[in-house]
Amino acid sequence: MTSRPTDTTPSDTSGEATRSVTLIAGTAILALLVGTLLGWLVFADSTPGDDSAEAGFARDMTEHHAQAVEMSLQVIHTTDDQDIRTLATDIASTQGNQMGQMEGWIRTWDLPMAASGERMAWMADVEGYDDHSMAEHDATGAMMPGMATSAQMEELRSLEGEAADILYLQLMTTHHIAGIDMAQAALDAGVEDEVQRLSAAMVNGQEAEIALMTDMLHARDAQTLEESGEDADH
Repeated sequence: MTSRPTDTTPSDTSGEATRSVTLIAGTAILALLVGTLLGWLVFADSTPGDDSAEAGFARDMTEHHAQAVEMSLQVIHTTDDQDIRTLATDIASTQGNQMGQMEGWIRTWDLPMAASGERMAWMADVEGYDDHSMAEHDATGAMMPGMATSAQMEELRSLEGEAADILYLQLMTTHHIAGIDMAQAALDAGVEDEVQRLSAAMVNGQEAEIALMTDMLHARDAQTLEESGEDADH
């Protein structure tokens, strides 16, 4: 009796994508619980206020991360490229975990998740970042700098295969560039030690991912939006 070869079908890819999504969701829930616990321990004697850089950073970066996770989960379902799937899974897992930590801090600080003022207002008090006006981004439909517009998100959902892979890499590179800017602003603001550690991890991790995504685009005869001179907020 001979053994039959393994048949790799589209359902295998779908099953792998579903497992990735389930793992990411579970990781985010666990991170929220761990983040809350760490918040109680780390910030027991020092609770940042509602208008603090810590609170502003945690709120804005949580929203920023949410779109990165959404884009990554989308491309996990559509890509046929294992390198893209691995990258997207790593980004979704890492940023989902970080979202859990930041949401845990905000709960520990007994603050509302939604800010009462303008997004990124906390950056206005950081030297070198006082020109971060949200007006130009609101006009394009982007929620914050680096974030994809509604039209770009719809385009990503409509594409498949390499076309989707390339757009994902372009949008995520732009997303990371702005995320690094925000994380560096938190460091420059002199936030609490635990917030500093996460901000530094974001800067280092996303810089490495930008280099990787740039190489992946070049390997596909494509460029980042910044290299092509295209307005990332078009």
